[in-house]
Amino acid sequence: MVGIILITHGSFSNEILRSAELVVGPCDEIKCITLQREENVEDKNELFKKYLEEVDKGDGVLVLVDLLGGSPCNIASLNIRNFNYKTLTGLNFPMLLEAINSREEVDLEELTKLCYEAGREGIKNINELIK
Repeated sequence: MVGIILITHGSFSNEILRSAELVVGPCDEIKCITLQREENVEDKNELFKKYLEEVDKGDGVLVLVDLLGGSPCNIASLNIRNFNYKTLTGLNFPMLLEAINSREEVDLEELTKLCYEAGREGIKNINELIK
C-alpha cells in the first residue's frame, strides 16, 4: 500500500483528511503536516522526513501539497532525491479520494497519474454542465 502525506498551509490537510474519512472511513498510513505562519520550515522538514519513514511500507509515498511554490511544496521538494515518493500540487477532494481508494491496487507511478487526473477532472463549472 502506498503511504500518503498531506502538506498544506494552515489546517487544510487535517480538515480535508477528516472530510475524506467521512466518505471512506478511517484511513491508515496517512500523515498530515500543517504549516502556520510562525512555524519553522526546517522543523517541518524534519517532521516530513520522519513521516516518510513511518508511512512507507515498501511501496513508496504519495505527497499531496496545496500550492506550487509555497512552503509546503518547498518542503516536499527538499528531499525528493533521497526518498521514494512522488509529489502533486493542487490538493483537492477528488484527488485525495482517488489516492485513498486506489493506493492498495496500483503502484506509486500509476497512483500519481490517477490522482493527477482525478484532481483535474474534479473541477467542473456546474453552470456550463446544466446549460
